Amino acid sequence: MNQVKIGVGFGLFSLGLPTAETIAHVAERAEDWGLDSFWLSDHLLAPSPELDVIATLSLLASRTSKIKFGPSVFLLNLRHPLVAAKSFASLDYLSHGRVVMAVGTGANLADYAACGIPTEGRGRRLDEGILVLRKVWTEPKASFHGKYFNFDNVTIEPRPQPRANNDSGTIDIWVGGRSDAALKRTARLADGYFASFQTPEEFTRNMATIRSYAAQFGRANARIESGLILLCRLAASRERAIEEMRPAMAAMGRGAEAFIQRTIYGSPEDIMRRLQEYIAIGLDKFVLWPMAEPAAWAGQVELIGREIATHYAGAAHAA
Repeated sequence: MNQVKIGVGFGLFSLGLPTAETIAHVAERAEDWGLDSFWLSDHLLAPSPELDVIATLSLLASRTSKIKFGPSVFLLNLRHPLVAAKSFASLDYLSHGRVVMAVGTGANLADYAACGIPTEGRGRRLDEGILVLRKVWTEPKASFHGKYFNFDNVTIEPRPQPRANNDSGTIDIWVGGRSDAALKRTARLADGYFASFQTPEEFTRNMATIRSYAAQFGRANARIESGLILLCRLAASRERAIEEMRPAMAAMGRGAEAFIQRTIYGSPEDIMRRLQEYIAIGLDKFVLWPMAEPAAWAGQVELIGREIATHYAGAAHAA
């Protein structure tokens, strides 16, 4: 088992945004707190405030030196992949190769209508988008001819730093989602699978499906990593955590109960006890997403770093 790594999610600010100064302060202290990565949600039309992914990642890159970051997941279909490729290649250059990219189709079809993009074929459009990213990130003069995107002799400079940890040799592209189409996309095209709000049983089943599909696609030995996003609230006890989460739960509406079943909450010991259920099935990368009002958000991020991430880093060092 590799070292368990803990990242933090940005977004889902159902109770309002923390200030820009607070976000910058958290970024500046995150590495001291032991956090491994930052991940941003990406929504165009949302019931609560959402920050733009590229703008916010640029801020995080400027205030950190080691921590990794990326979107979870980036709605690539809402952008032309060449524009996205340029933006993320620039972020990779500015951050010295710290970008990881997770993509998906998204669940809000109203985003597509607002952008004038047909929902029909959105999966195939995403597949082509992934291929475009990889092509222009690795070739000095790239051409592509597909159903949705066509171009010749495109050069994007600077290209991302080469990677040795994956099979593609460039920025890791992970795929999010739990539909069969998303699992097939992961198996056929992705460097990793980014699961959201799944139980250990659900995650185990999905990874087995991905591996089965990967073998069918000729990728039986492909390096397909995995990570899991979980909502999180730290408090003195599970009862206290539930009480503190009530405003966020109310803001979620009818779907709150389903989320709570897939949320880890309570004391640091409670949190790590729940994480152990996932670690036991082979997971070693987690993104804990604070369920917190703006005034408590920075404190929750610090607790996740100091009490959870640092624990696992210390355990790996001791081993």
